[in-house]
Amino acid sequence: MEHAYIILFLVGVIYTVITFLIGGIFDIAHIGGDITAHIGGHIDGNSGGEGIISPLKPITIMSFITVFGGIGIIGTHYKLNAVIIFIGAFALAALISFSLYRFIIVPLTKAQNTSAVSQEELIGMRAIVISPIIDNGFGTISYIVNGSKYNAPAQHVSKKSVKQGEEVIIYAITNNIFYVEPLNDQD
Repeated sequence: MEHAYIILFLVGVIYTVITFLIGGIFDIAHIGGDITAHIGGHIDGNSGGEGIISPLKPITIMSFITVFGGIGIIGTHYKLNAVIIFIGAFALAALISFSLYRFIIVPLTKAQNTSAVSQEELIGMRAIVISPIIDNGFGTISYIVNGSKYNAPAQHVSKKSVKQGEEVIIYAITNNIFYVEPLNDQD
């Protein structure tokens, strides 16, 4: 049984190291939110209701496997009863995984969801042109939502040029392009 614990522990450690180095690319089990990526990737396209935060995420599964294997290795090293080792390893692994889920994953997911804004809520907001919008072309605007600053590609609603530093109003967002009009054009 010691070999099984060693294998489980090594699988958990190796997975953790690989995902740390790659940056969490294997976390494909995102449930409960359809993220609409814009230039900064911060707009949540699904503003209606909160999603389910699944405890079956790779991080909780791997923490369970790693702790289970590690406790099993320690127990067999001290030659404890195999049943006691298994039950203890299972209980501690479940406790650690639950704690990680309850006190890390759930709060972080909720914090991320509360800062998300739908594109419809951006219509009518003021923004600043940070790179000039050229005739029949594009530029970049900057706007602030919930204290965070975002940038987005922009075009004048009439395809006119807009100088850098001008304040604009967001009139529409189509295909992640923000259509704007300067405040002084509204008079």
